[in-house]
Amino acid sequence: MNHILLITEDSSAAGSLRAILGSGFLVEECAPRLASSVISGRRPAAIFLDSCLGGVDSRELLKSLAAGDPALAVIKIVPSSGISGKEATQAGAFEVIEKPFDPERIKHIVNKALEREKIMRENRILKDGNPSVQDGHEIRGEALKEDFFEDLFQTVAENFPDIKKMGMDVLKILRKKFYFNNIALFLREEDRFMSAVSLGIDGKITGSIKVPADHPVIKWFTGKNRILNIAMETDIPYECFNFMGILNCRLAFPLKTINGKLIGFLAAGNKFTGQSVSISEMTFLNIVADYLATIMDNAFLYREITFQKDYQEAIFQNIPTGIIAVGRDGRILIFNAYAEEIFGLEAEEVKHENIEKAGSQVADFIRRTLGSGQGFTREEIRYIPRNIILGISTNVIRDAEGATEGAVAIFQNLTKIKEMEEKEKSLEKSRYWAALASRLSHELKNPLVAIKTFSQMLPTHYEDEEFRTSFSEVVQKEIEKINGIIDKINKLADSMELRMENIDIADLFRNVSAILEKSRDIKINIESKGGIFVSGDMLKLKEAIEYAFDFICEDTGKGGEARISFNDSEDNVEVTITENGSNIGVEKSEDFFMPFNPSVKSPLSIGVMLAKKILESHGGSFLFNCVPGGKKLTFIIPRNNNG
Repeated sequence: MNHILLITEDSSAAGSLRAILGSGFLVEECAPRLASSVISGRRPAAIFLDSCLGGVDSRELLKSLAAGDPALAVIKIVPSSGISGKEATQAGAFEVIEKPFDPERIKHIVNKALEREKIMRENRILKDGNPSVQDGHEIRGEALKEDFFEDLFQTVAENFPDIKKMGMDVLKILRKKFYFNNIALFLREEDRFMSAVSLGIDGKITGSIKVPADHPVIKWFTGKNRILNIAMETDIPYECFNFMGILNCRLAFPLKTINGKLIGFLAAGNKFTGQSVSISEMTFLNIVADYLATIMDNAFLYREITFQKDYQEAIFQNIPTGIIAVGRDGRILIFNAYAEEIFGLEAEEVKHENIEKAGSQVADFIRRTLGSGQGFTREEIRYIPRNIILGISTNVIRDAEGATEGAVAIFQNLTKIKEMEEKEKSLEKSRYWAALASRLSHELKNPLVAIKTFSQMLPTHYEDEEFRTSFSEVVQKEIEKINGIIDKINKLADSMELRMENIDIADLFRNVSAILEKSRDIKINIESKGGIFVSGDMLKLKEAIEYAFDFICEDTGKGGEARISFNDSEDNVEVTITENGSNIGVEKSEDFFMPFNPSVKSPLSIGVMLAKKILESHGGSFLFNCVPGGKKLTFIIPRNNNG
């Protein structure tokens, strides 16, 4: 992970950089007055310096940063790349960019800065050679080591299995014994490593770091299988230097379990005494890391076992389903909280009692399950003592050899479920009308813009006959549009009275198609000569067909094609219209019938809803599907319908 520092007073700039650079970068926002201290604590790979700073001269700050470390890649953000850009370059800026940001240019400049930093770091390593580790303060003598582990054992015993508290106390002991400025403990969370606790490092930094399992630091521990020491190693990947630089740490020790699983790592910085960490101290710290790995692994395991136990208990007690388990003799072993609520009995009253204690109806199912070895699935009974309808399922509990050990019964109060279903239907209806109202408001506002503009300009342009004539035509069209929308909405809201008669539905489709082929430039092929009768309101069904073809003609455009086929059964007539259009981007049935779908013009959207209402009022349905090369609309109309 690469550390990018943004010196600015504009918080939105940091958000933009994070979005442009993505998850592989840690973008830290910094006030101008804190820039020097932040850079000295954790040297960034690149710095973005904003020109617009309140009480600080950005040019002087740039000169100061360049003088302090000429190798810093400072990218100056300027209003324009003219004179201010040249001044920034002369003052030591690595590159100059303008607002608003060009994402591709930002990425290119940052990659250049990272590449330069990598080359310069490699040159420094080659120039300085492989520095030797000087003996500094180290833990000497068995007594001192015993004191160290005594403190460690004590804190583990007091805080186990609280991982964070135990980890913090362990870091305090290590800092006390080794005099580390910075120290952090990273632990594995699923497929990444996160900072569990740290000392001497800004919590905002450690809280933002997420080290993926394929990061070079993790690969170092799993592949090289040794300590990461950036002062001694010459083959360390550039990304490892970056990561350790963000933490301002020099050493990292892997936390591996006995079976070789990496569960975390311990990172440490320099000593505040100024002395180096000796080889014997590194060896001792590695032993401590192995010990910590065992402790943390046990803590994780203990927490998982405790969690599973509590979780299972919580499920039994809080699941909105009654659970009763009995032994092979029919005595009650488990009677959860919801079973207490359903049957009006206390668990303590019925545990170890015969199942008949819960009622003869329940006992009958469980006794038959025990006797036959076969369970029941989704049976319904009216539980007479409480006058409620219960759903019941039972199953046998068997041992490893397959012998019956007992039985379990699961109950559900179906009355409550039905109430919930009714509430869900009501909520769905409310959401539907809320969406309808919102989209209707949007559709009505569009024509109102022209009307309002005309009314505002009319007093000053009244004498302009051309203005009055042309704009009044526009307003008239917009008013007609509003009237059309309102008229169709009224049809949706009004109850529908049907005048039922015997109709040749194939003949009706043929008549409508003949008109459409002339007026809408569409070719329609009907696969029936007629004689297919349904009971319905001819005018309403004709209206529904026209609404459907309004959508089809818009989707296919001029020269489109449609095919109408009929499937005649004893109860229904299924009319399928297949067309070859692609102008309207609707793929799902729920989107097709959504009020005022943004992909569909308002008149078409309302027309589709009206067609659906007409067919449903006939006891039928309106279906929609996408097919290869087009769309399919299906009318299902009952043969006999009394309205």
